Amino acid sequence: MNSTSIQSFDDLPHNLRECFLDMASFLEDQRIIASTIIDLWSASYGKEGMNNLQDLASHNLLKLLPIGRNEYEDGFYNELLVKQDNILREFAINQCLKESSSIFERKRLNLEIQENKFPNWCSNPKQPIVINASLFSISTDDSFSSSWFEMDCPTVEALVLNISSSNYALPNFIATMKELKVVIIINHGLEPAKLTNLSCLSSLPNLKRIRFEKVSISFLDIPKLGLKSLEKLSLWFCHVVDALNELEDVSETLQSLQEIEIDYCYNLDELPYWISQVVSLKKLSVTNCNKLCRLIGEIGDLRNLEMLRLRSCTSLLELPETIDRLNNLRFLDVSGGFQLKNLPLEIGKLKKLEMISMKDCYRCELPDSVKNLENLEVKCDEDTAFLWKRLKPKMKNLTITEEETEHNLNLLQLF
Repeated sequence: MNSTSIQSFDDLPHNLRECFLDMASFLEDQRIIASTIIDLWSASYGKEGMNNLQDLASHNLLKLLPIGRNEYEDGFYNELLVKQDNILREFAINQCLKESSSIFERKRLNLEIQENKFPNWCSNPKQPIVINASLFSISTDDSFSSSWFEMDCPTVEALVLNISSSNYALPNFIATMKELKVVIIINHGLEPAKLTNLSCLSSLPNLKRIRFEKVSISFLDIPKLGLKSLEKLSLWFCHVVDALNELEDVSETLQSLQEIEIDYCYNLDELPYWISQVVSLKKLSVTNCNKLCRLIGEIGDLRNLEMLRLRSCTSLLELPETIDRLNNLRFLDVSGGFQLKNLPLEIGKLKKLEMISMKDCYRCELPDSVKNLENLEVKCDEDTAFLWKRLKPKMKNLTITEEETEHNLNLLQLF
């Protein structure tokens, strides 16, 4: 690593030094979705995650690779990739090792297991190993048998699992992580990994964010965990297992859940009913799910919903008329829904709606009620803009922003 990078690290303020060291929790030579890193940092740095990424990039300590447009004002970061040079990652690991001469007293602990061979410090323990780190990262290869020893992790606040096997049993010692706030499970294998032993996550009192990447999971598993403090659930490139039986009311079980992100879940054709019962939900984002053809009518029960993103759901034919009950909705995104036939008849009832993003929705009919939407901004392509321009004389405060459809090859680097 050159001296400029070292100087950049030495000149960083304390919080950015901490963020840089956290990057050692991810595998080398990876392009990481920005949302993943921001979720990791949420426990320590709150809403400053995106600013911290940009600051590290300005110091040449990582690279930001946009997939789509550089618009993150609504907190959607799935269209931004993060790449860290392998030499910089090794430097971050070495800095972590300097935190303490004792493995068990370090703030960050990386456990790498190759071919079921554990490091010497955790081989054949006579009693449970006590981990006092706040960030714990575990990496296993595709031959790992999910055979664990006992650990006690009372201080761990963030857990990153880098897995590669097709079947993976979560370790029982996760249940000892009573301070755990963030769980990130990233599968680096070719196919979605089947997760078992999810029950070890049950009733963790402080768990606020769960992120699954490239795993096979049933939607019904989530509310069964009883996570009353869970605020955000994210699924990326997951295989969603169909569930025949629905749950009873989950409004108390998931009483703190405010945000759900579902991205690139190709086999998802319908959202589970229980989502409509999460009345605390403020953001619902379902993107790049090409089999999703409709939303359940009960989606109108989400009275606190402020943002509904249905971007690049190419089979979506219509939105339920019950959307007119979403009285707090500020932002609606149906871009890429070129099969969308129309907007809901009474969409004009949504008095708080400020923006509609509907690029490539030129087949969509606009009901007369849209004229009741005051101070509306519409982001769309040229063809879709034509639909709105006809309404301009009756919507004096209407703002139309035309954007070209773009194709970014950075996306291909994820697969």
